[in-house]
Amino acid sequence: MTQWLSRVQTPAYVADIEALKQNLAVAAHIKHETGCRILLATKSFAMFELFPLFAQGLDGTTASGLYEARLAHEHFHGEIHAYSPAYSDQEIRDLLPFCNHLYFNSLSQLERYGPLCRAAHGERSQLGLRVNPQLSLVKNNPDLYDPSAPGSRFGVFKESLTPEVLATVDALHVHNLCENMAEDSVRLIHHLMNVMPDALEAVETVNLGGGHYFTHPDYEVMALIEAINMLQARFNVNTILEPGGALTFNGGYLVASVLDIVDDRAVPIAILDVSPTCHMPDVLEMPYRPEVVGDSPQGRHRYVLAGKTCLSGDVVGTYAFDAPLQVGGKVVIKDMLQYTIVKTTTFNGMPLPDLGVLEEDGTYRVVHSFGYEDFKHRLSKMPMPLLTESTLQEFQTALHWPPFG
Repeated sequence: MTQWLSRVQTPAYVADIEALKQNLAVAAHIKHETGCRILLATKSFAMFELFPLFAQGLDGTTASGLYEARLAHEHFHGEIHAYSPAYSDQEIRDLLPFCNHLYFNSLSQLERYGPLCRAAHGERSQLGLRVNPQLSLVKNNPDLYDPSAPGSRFGVFKESLTPEVLATVDALHVHNLCENMAEDSVRLIHHLMNVMPDALEAVETVNLGGGHYFTHPDYEVMALIEAINMLQARFNVNTILEPGGALTFNGGYLVASVLDIVDDRAVPIAILDVSPTCHMPDVLEMPYRPEVVGDSPQGRHRYVLAGKTCLSGDVVGTYAFDAPLQVGGKVVIKDMLQYTIVKTTTFNGMPLPDLGVLEEDGTYRVVHSFGYEDFKHRLSKMPMPLLTESTLQEFQTALHWPPFG
């Protein structure tokens, strides 16, 4: 790691091509053993420089809105699926020219926009309806991440799947997991077969959504394969998976530099040129403690790794290293592709990290760098002209304000 790391200007996200290919190999194995289709969920990862790599092993993408779908149309060239809790009239009009796989969250949206899709794409149109299976399986912060939590806005209940409704759709969409292991994937599939067999028999396709963490070392891939094959054989349906995190799990890094060390605390604080709230928000939202290269339970030198924003809780966590950190030295945070690049902010004027690629031969290249203009143009277009003394007096008079001073 030392050779390529020395060439990285921080902060930088680094996509590891070798690791990503290993993840794609797992997806290819699932596809081969089941015949299912697998889509990249661009809400998790949308670094389109790497879309050609993902397109080699996947069937397309699934978008959460117009911009993600358009990006896939321009750079992925596979199937484009889209789901949103609600579409606007304009969004549907803009989606239809290049997206014929549309999933709706409610009966009212299906009734409103389904006919437009049928008219635009004819026999090529594929309409789906999201179903809430009312099966809570998400364990990490379920109030934030569980699609089946009480009061969830996602999907219709099985009671709404009348023969009349099912006659208008081609697919059922069930996205109900978040970083779940195989036992939960299997439980979800068996639950669907048990509670809504009539609905499964009425459609051509079942989209099992994402959250199947099939590249995690603890995930039993064969259990998923067997469950998918059982579902397909029993109900004669096609199946789709929409992973995001699974395809980029441990697929890259966020490389930071140590800017300062506050050493008059019980545990010294290393302030980095990256920020959890800006560059890895799930560390605070999920929350979780990411792995860091060199961290060891036996490490004699402990540090709190912290960001440089004004947010008091902008902290990565406490880590221990065999050697002391040095100002100017680098820190490599693992598993920093999923839900990072797509969620970055420039809060406090923090620079956006470079986007880089680590090739299989160990070479490193920068895909894109960001600067002040990227920060500026998210905030406004053109500033108001500075007020002269005369125009300021005119302005005060027009608003009936008393003079300043």
